[in-house]
Formats: sequence, structure tokens, C-alpha cells
Amino acid sequence: MYAMPVGVDNFREMVSRDYYFVDKTNFIRELLDNKNKVTLITRPRRFGKTLAMRMLQEFFDINAAGRDTFKGLSISRAGEKYMQHRGKYPVIFFSLKDIAPGNYQDALRDLCGKISDLYAEYGFLAESPALNEREKEYFLSVYNIADHEQYGRDKWGKSLKMLTVYLWKHYGVKTILLLDEYDAPIQHAWEDGYYEDMIRFMRQFYSEVLKGNDALEFAVLTGVLRVAKESIFSGLNNLKVCSVLSEDYSDIFGFTGQEVARMAAYLQLEDKLPEIREWYDGYSFGGSEIYNPWSVIMYFDAKCKPAPYWVNTSGNGIIKYMLDRLDGRDREDLQSLMDGNTISKQVQEGIIYEEIGSNADDLYTMLLTTGYLKCTSSQDSLLGTYMDLQIPNLEILRLFTREIAQNFTGYRGVSDITNMMDEMLKG
Repeated sequence: MYAMPVGVDNFREMVSRDYYFVDKTNFIRELLDNKNKVTLITRPRRFGKTLAMRMLQEFFDINAAGRDTFKGLSISRAGEKYMQHRGKYPVIFFSLKDIAPGNYQDALRDLCGKISDLYAEYGFLAESPALNEREKEYFLSVYNIADHEQYGRDKWGKSLKMLTVYLWKHYGVKTILLLDEYDAPIQHAWEDGYYEDMIRFMRQFYSEVLKGNDALEFAVLTGVLRVAKESIFSGLNNLKVCSVLSEDYSDIFGFTGQEVARMAAYLQLEDKLPEIREWYDGYSFGGSEIYNPWSVIMYFDAKCKPAPYWVNTSGNGIIKYMLDRLDGRDREDLQSLMDGNTISKQVQEGIIYEEIGSNADDLYTMLLTTGYLKCTSSQDSLLGTYMDLQIPNLEILRLFTREIAQNFTGYRGVSDITNMMDEMLKG
């Protein structure tokens, strides 16, 4: 009997140990078929982004060529067209999700330390005959860094690009770049008041490595929010954005109904499917019906005890900021959502941080992107795109009451809302 992979986001560990694994290796096939130079995929927290990125690393990485971690999985049956890419590229995996200090200097020190640690993973480049002495000197200056303040922003802003170049030179093959939680430093900077400093650094950091970089085979970025092109990706014309509304990769992040049914059958718990559907189904990503994977795994691991296992910490500071500025109509709309109704709002996916708070409907963009709401239909007009929005399932209804409604208790007390919810559940 396989164990539930609670908290496991390392692909190799997942498939090499006795964990139940949902095969998402079609992601590799779709990525190769689409042939996009830079792909940005946004999904809520705990929907399998890091695991998917680690899977890409394991498949493409030249240092993983001899491992049989994909034996029997769907990508291994897809044909030589795809398997010829197995273990053929230098791959950089870089996560920014843990960079969250409260001021710019600490954040920059933390980020530069992570870059230095990344360089340490490729320490062999310091002795590579493919690099000249000037390149080796730069590599060692980043690798051995003790204090980021001795270097200017220009040096660190190009550090990721230079690593892709050095790997290209060493292996003679272009580099694949995987950036996990690309937007985390920007969110924290906005919440803690040093956004302008951080966005200047991150704009250069990303532009250097993603724009016109001949050393790059392709790049995949994941995050929760789509930061507007004007804010961070200015001039990047080869960016493919796949949000919760996009059809591309719509069934990769999260579990489909068929995958949940197979899991329940394996555990001999088919009778629990109606309860799982009520609590954790209801997301709609690009037209695909999706279950929350974290909550489904936690539900089975907890011996089928239903509870709101999912907690979305991403962007909550921004959501609270917006909630504090609601007028009476918006409070009524949020109450209507908790009553089980649908509301129609204008949604603009790209977040322009400088404009947060200027448009009340931005709150609903945030709630949709971070997983509190789902889109049931949309209509385009001269003024923009309007979407019909709902709370997706019982888990989010509970969380919505606790995490969203408590921010406007002056309108209706949390105890009143809780009593109302109890009465609704009783019919």
C-alpha cells in the first residue's frame, strides 16, 4: 500500500519511494510541443507547482541521464520524439519562495546568498577549460560572496544570466531555466514597503536572463500572481502566460476527477467520492475541472476526515489591504458569495502593484488568482472582461468565512456569519 505524499515536492523521492503518485508527465510532452521560449504558469499555493518543476528538472537535466525515474510513466510511452530530450541539457532550478525579510537590504542579502548557493552547486565551472580567466573570476566572486553590499546591482542583476552562459559554454548545450515562485519577493516587498527598490532589482534580474539570452534553451516560471508586463517583463516579447483561465496545462496542476476516482479506488474508498467532491472539487482551470491536490491528499491521510486543510498565505497582505477599503456594495457582494450566489466582476489578470487599491474590482482578480473564487463564465465588453464568480467548494466556503469575512466584521460580525453558515449546512 502506497503512502500519501504529504509535503513531498521532490519528484525523484516521490517516484523512488512508496508514495502514491499521480502521473503528470504529460506536462513534459505539452511543454515540448508548445515550443515557447519563456512560459509563465500561475496557480494558487499547494497545487503542485514545485513538484512539477522538479519533474522537469529530473527529465531534462544532463546529470540525471542515467536514472530510470520515468520508467513506466506516460512520457516514456510518448515516443522517441520526446524521450530524445531526456538528460540532454544543463538545468538550473531556482526557487524564490523563501525570500521574505521585512526590508530591502535584508531581502537583497537573502537573495544574493541564494544566488551564491546556486553557484556553489556548479563549483566545477571554476575549473572548466571552456571558461576564460575573466569569466572564472566573475564566477568565483559570486560563488565566494561573503557580503552582497560590496557589489552593485548590475553585478547581481546579471548573475543568473551569466550562470546560463557558463553552463552553455561548459556543456556545449543551451541551458534550461526553471524559476519557482518568481513573484514571491515582489509580493513581500509590496506588503513591507520596499517595492520600488525590489522591483528595480527584479526587473533587471529577469530581463537579463530571459530577454535575448542566446544561452537559454527555454525557461519556465511559476508563481501565484501574474505581475503585469509593464511592471517586470517590459520588452520581453517571447513570454507565454498560462493563468488559471488558460487552456494550456489546465489539467497539470491539481487532480482531475478521474485521477481522484482512481486514487479512491486504489484505497478502496469509492464511497467517499461524494464527500471529496463537495469539499475539494469545483476549481475550473482553463475549462478543466480540478480538485485541490493538497487537500485531497490530506483528507486520505487523515483517514477521510473532511476539514479545510488548504491555507493560502500568498497575497493575503494585498487582499487585506483591499478589504480595508471596501464600500457597502462590495461587502454585500462578498456576503452574496458566502450565501452561495454568483457575482459578476471585471477581472484583469495582470497585477500592476503601483495601481493596487485604485480599482475595487482588483480584489476579485486577487481572490480568483489565489484560489478563493472560480470563474464559471466570462463575457468580453468594450470596458474589459467580466466574469461570473463563485466560491468553488465547501472547504473554501469555510476558509472564506474565516479569512475574508473577518476583515469586515463591522458590516456583519463573524459570529453572525458562523451562525448563518451553521443554518445553511442544516438546510
